[in-house]
Amino acid sequence: MKQIIQNKVRKIGLKYSSLSGSFFSAKNNKEVQFESSLERDFIYLLEMDWIIESYHEQPVTIYYTDSEGKQRHYTPDFLFYWHHRFSSQGSKPVLVEIKYKDDLKNRALEYQPKFAAAEEFCKLNGYEFKILTENDIRTEYLDNCKFLYRYKKNNFDHNHPDIQLLLKNMCDLVCTTPKELIQISAKDKYKQMELIYYMWYMVSNNIIRCLWEYPLSMDSSIWLDEIYENHYPK
Repeated sequence: MKQIIQNKVRKIGLKYSSLSGSFFSAKNNKEVQFESSLERDFIYLLEMDWIIESYHEQPVTIYYTDSEGKQRHYTPDFLFYWHHRFSSQGSKPVLVEIKYKDDLKNRALEYQPKFAAAEEFCKLNGYEFKILTENDIRTEYLDNCKFLYRYKKNNFDHNHPDIQLLLKNMCDLVCTTPKELIQISAKDKYKQMELIYYMWYMVSNNIIRCLWEYPLSMDSSIWLDEIYENHYPK
């Protein structure tokens, strides 16, 4: 079995034909590089999806022989590992290639041997291989991830009085909306504005749960994660 290293194996340089750059990963506590705006958007999904434990860009180079007997190599874009709740159930780490639909269609013959080599590599090493396009990435879920990431980047003490206040009130309410939670937690409008920030921070860290697949608003349904729902017994 080939061990996949957890540092990028190919340097990502400046590109003029597409957006490239770096993104600070709160999950990995380091800069992560991307080669396109679609890759950058995928990083938001990796950052915010709690069932993904960690991820790495440009994780491994796969060597293969083409139909003419020439040695070739191919480096997938990302590797991610599932949260232990899922990996313990047999879920495999996933190697991911990010491509636009039109690019996949127009360069299908060029990509086919690369992807076949990746499939074989994953089969031999206990991974899965996925090809994702803008249809998979640019959804309502992505919009919510971008909105919530600005809050997740903070590192608040969870014993902060405002977080504990919201947590206690959520235990009492069980299922509510952001609007109701804030109105119950404070009457002063300036205090409410402060609490809104902490509330979205709690949502971004999955302390407070919601349906990320639908547009988030002050009228969205929210509830506590099961780990916290008995934090303040009634």
